[in-house]
Amino acid sequence: MTPLRSNSAPSVAGNADVPRDGRRRRSVLGNRTAFAYGLMAAPLLIVTVLLLVPTFYTAWLSLQDHSLTSPRPAEFIGLDNFAEIATNPMWRDSIVRTVAFVLISVGVQFIVGFAIALLLAKYLSDMKFLRTVLLIPFMVSEVVVGLSWRLMLQYDGGIVNSTLEFLGLPPVYWLGPDMAFTSVVIADAWQNIPFVILIIYAALQVVPRDVREASVIDGANAWQRLRHVIVPLIMPSILVVLMFRMIFAIRTFGTVWLLTEGGPGRATSLISIDVYNLAFRSYDLGLGAAMSFCLLIISGFITVLYMRWLNRDPY
Repeated sequence: MTPLRSNSAPSVAGNADVPRDGRRRRSVLGNRTAFAYGLMAAPLLIVTVLLLVPTFYTAWLSLQDHSLTSPRPAEFIGLDNFAEIATNPMWRDSIVRTVAFVLISVGVQFIVGFAIALLLAKYLSDMKFLRTVLLIPFMVSEVVVGLSWRLMLQYDGGIVNSTLEFLGLPPVYWLGPDMAFTSVVIADAWQNIPFVILIIYAALQVVPRDVREASVIDGANAWQRLRHVIVPLIMPSILVVLMFRMIFAIRTFGTVWLLTEGGPGRATSLISIDVYNLAFRSYDLGLGAAMSFCLLIISGFITVLYMRWLNRDPY
């Protein structure tokens, strides 16, 4: 009898092809992985050079007594710079002033921006030109904002006091000791209210119509719909607005510097102003770096609070 061979050769060939195909797939996968890592290498290198290296160098400076005006070389002093910030009333007042500026400015921005976003969504949704005009302040640089408000708030010849005089009211020394802090808050709020409007208005557009209609059918008034329906649905967007605005408000420099340079006296001297004065005017790099790390600590604290609130169990 003749043995059956018909299935033996193909099976061998087939078994021989399996490893070859597997090696080909692994080769292609390896090439793609190497290519992906190659694409990631340049951004990671840029981030390392431009972000991490300066951050670690600033951290190292904050632990040193390093003044460019002193003949003595830089000396490692540990946390003495931070102790100086904590014990010196001038620096403590600067931190308190910065916190007050952030809370007041961001509070004004959120209340006004939220109200305008509600009006736009309910009554002015078809006025595209108005929405564009409202976003213009946010697109203007801090330099332009600071210079423009400084001209408008001048005691003699400023458009604000000229308007008050036209209305029969006395002029106000807006950049004086009593009103400088308020003027800085107004200028910063004016520039950043459009950011709040933009985010809240976009969030309101995705609130389901059937949910709003159901709340109306259930007899909820406007305040109840806002408090119990709209705000809970757009809470993630609200938290994003508050987090970003607080972090950027802490770092505010250009508007304040061009308006008052931190004065008169120290009426508007925020942490960012002190960092500039210490590092680039007094050339005290150690204490200036420590002050800048106070900004980083406050920003990180806000971010942690935001993440914990966002990830909390709503039930």
